[in-house]
Amino acid sequence: MVKYKFPEGFLWGTATASHQIEGDNFYNDWWEFEKQGKVKNGQVSGKACDSWNRYEEDFDLIEKLNNNAYRFSIEWSRIEPEEGRFDESALERYRSMLISLRRRNIEPFVTLHHFTNPLWMAKRGGWLNPDIIDYYLRYVKKIVSEFKDLVNYWMTINEPNAYAFMAYLYGQFPPQGKSLIKMLRVLNNMAKAHAKAYEVIHQISPDAKVSIAYNVIYFEPKNPNSFIDRKFANFGDRIYNRVFIETLLTGKFSSPFIKEEIPYAKNTLDYLGINYYTRILMGLKMGSPEGETSDFGWEIYPEGIYKVVKRFYGLTKKPIYITENGISDAKDEKRPKYLISHLIQLHRAIEEGVDVRGYFHWSLMDNFEWAEGFLQRFGLFETDFNTFERKWRESARIYSEIAKNNGITEAMEEKFLK
Repeated sequence: MVKYKFPEGFLWGTATASHQIEGDNFYNDWWEFEKQGKVKNGQVSGKACDSWNRYEEDFDLIEKLNNNAYRFSIEWSRIEPEEGRFDESALERYRSMLISLRRRNIEPFVTLHHFTNPLWMAKRGGWLNPDIIDYYLRYVKKIVSEFKDLVNYWMTINEPNAYAFMAYLYGQFPPQGKSLIKMLRVLNNMAKAHAKAYEVIHQISPDAKVSIAYNVIYFEPKNPNSFIDRKFANFGDRIYNRVFIETLLTGKFSSPFIKEEIPYAKNTLDYLGINYYTRILMGLKMGSPEGETSDFGWEIYPEGIYKVVKRFYGLTKKPIYITENGISDAKDEKRPKYLISHLIQLHRAIEEGVDVRGYFHWSLMDNFEWAEGFLQRFGLFETDFNTFERKWRESARIYSEIAKNNGITEAMEEKFLK
């Protein structure tokens, strides 16, 4: 018996990103970064999951998961490998993918930028160069004009906050910057790019739904009674969670070091895509996570998804889709519990009036996890990177049943949470 029933028409899906699964993305900054030995163990994406050639096989799996939606990204560097030259064969391949999904009654959610930049653009300063906004808009116009008949849901940028932090503050993504000011300048340029893309997409496809996929970390003070720890948590939350999203709500970019009125950015969300994985305890003594962790070392904190969607629905008053949620768990020992516990917390938020309309598990299959290479395994399906075989994990079977039932049964809760 289904105990936690989700709303009628709820979207169940998985999420992927082009560079992580397609293979042979020769023309972007990550390919160059990998060749320089910057990824763990010197790994390179190479053929990745070979999904550029095996997408029908992947879509078969999505069907078997009883999913009615799929989030994936279009690789800018495939579309425009050299400035101003659009690759028609790449456009045709993406059109074939979209037609195949439509044929299967699977709703595509398309991300236009997911961490990678064309090499020609990266060499001009990437997102630090304000000119990128015009380059990006040219690409957006091309894609949306080509596929407006097949796509209802667009995401302009995946995790602008995570991208800016990893590439320009922590230095773990290309171009390995380590500057708070540069990170904020990148965030500012991305906010402008999103806002202008929002307008462009609606000019071309008036009924389209446009958003971002936004990474939200649940920050808490390590010691709630400590004034300093509370200050740390609030600063982390402001810089990481609030600056970008508030720009899209108010038209004001307000960070500790950069303040700018961007009036055209106001109200440029039709829905909100939220990527939630973990909580971080902030304080003078950071220490290790308090609860159970994933293979990545991230704390497993299901209640965070409830708290995050409650808060951001209150902020935006927009429908929410969980555009990523998942766990690195090579042995698939923790994923079933992770999946069910997070969905129960999501259901709790829905019961309390939060308009959540879909859930996309990260990820469909094990793939190339950026600076971690192939070490972190997020897939519902295990990938053999030698043969490209996709193997069912128990969590995939569970997710298939959840999607089929549009909810979680008492038996599932009893087996995995009690």
